[in-house]
Amino acid sequence: MIFSQRTGRFLAASVTALALTATAACGGSSGNGNKADTKPASLPVNKATGQPIVVGMINNDTNPLGSFVEVRKAAQAAVSYVNDSLGGAGGRPIKLAVCASNGSAPASANCAAELLGQKPAVVVGGLDLGADGSVPALAKAGVPYVPSSPIGAVEFTSPNSFAPVAGASGSMSAGAAYVADKLSPKKVAVLFNDNPQARLAAENFVKKVLNGKGVTNVALVAFGNNETDMTGPVSQALKGGTDTVIGIMQGSGCANVLKAKQSLGSTAKFLFPGSCADPQVIKAAGPGAEGAYFAVQQLLPTADDPDTKAFTAAVAKYDPSVPLSGFAQGSFGTVVTLASVLAKVTPPDSPAAVMAALKGIAGRPSFMGPKLTCDGKQQPGLAGYCTKEARIVQNKGGKLTDVGGQWFSS
Repeated sequence: MIFSQRTGRFLAASVTALALTATAACGGSSGNGNKADTKPASLPVNKATGQPIVVGMINNDTNPLGSFVEVRKAAQAAVSYVNDSLGGAGGRPIKLAVCASNGSAPASANCAAELLGQKPAVVVGGLDLGADGSVPALAKAGVPYVPSSPIGAVEFTSPNSFAPVAGASGSMSAGAAYVADKLSPKKVAVLFNDNPQARLAAENFVKKVLNGKGVTNVALVAFGNNETDMTGPVSQALKGGTDTVIGIMQGSGCANVLKAKQSLGSTAKFLFPGSCADPQVIKAAGPGAEGAYFAVQQLLPTADDPDTKAFTAAVAKYDPSVPLSGFAQGSFGTVVTLASVLAKVTPPDSPAAVMAALKGIAGRPSFMGPKLTCDGKQQPGLAGYCTKEARIVQNKGGKLTDVGGQWFSS
């Protein structure tokens, strides 16, 4: 995808709205029904010593849109894992300084001021709905920011921001690439909330990718923001021989679409953002969720991979209340990835040195995620992203399966 900087700014706004609605729907995934089925792996013992490296964190534990305490808890479990099993960051322990915001920009700005008083080397963004207040303040102070669940435009456009996850823009464009490359559709319908931001996402993150890969029969189907009975919109999307539907919506919207698909007896393939892979959404969708695809930003927690095994073991050891959700994974993985970066920085508690190290990342593996390159060019107009890759998983018999077997990208 090639867009102008002006287009990029509009895209950033669209991602904000898209990610925010998805986050609001799935932030309550605090149930523990998605724990791994296998016994957690044992963790090595390699304790860090010496002077701690202060890493700040801003997270909305609770606000009117929902509770995101799992994000903070997962980060704390990650710090314990890094300090107890990985020898910290280059031998030094990490000290996580957390400030809980309430979702407003002024509150997040106050958090930034509070954390700056503790002289952090870097600040991790949990799920910060008030990032418009925090990120600029950190940028002014020369402190790098690493968001684990980027949802605000400032988080993926600010020069001090380095996101190790693809966000909504990357995951949906990767999903579109998977559809074109692996499903060989004859006609695709992009189903989305009828607002300017979602329309821009449908046009620029999905339709353009499909068109660029030779899928020219693409219909855009909008529905009302307050619409809950999705039978009409899904019927419209399926007209004209549609064999694949890509949905851009929040979790409950995904469930309603899949319910409509079931009631209509459709055999079309459906793909959604990773936020809709939440077990609660799949459960609410009922039989209609069978066979649905999702573009997720990290390996499934049940994957046979050393990183996911360490993640599930650390959660079981340090805080079993943490669900194996996408938000928890993003937070945990971000902290561990950041620790590996800090281990190579001299001195690791210098914000300027950490900023330079983050900017220099090229082809670096991330924990439970894809390789990262933080050159500001991974997604045109969205310089804060270090990747635009996603995995494609499918719901089969109530369990998610990685059907792509690789990282996909537009």
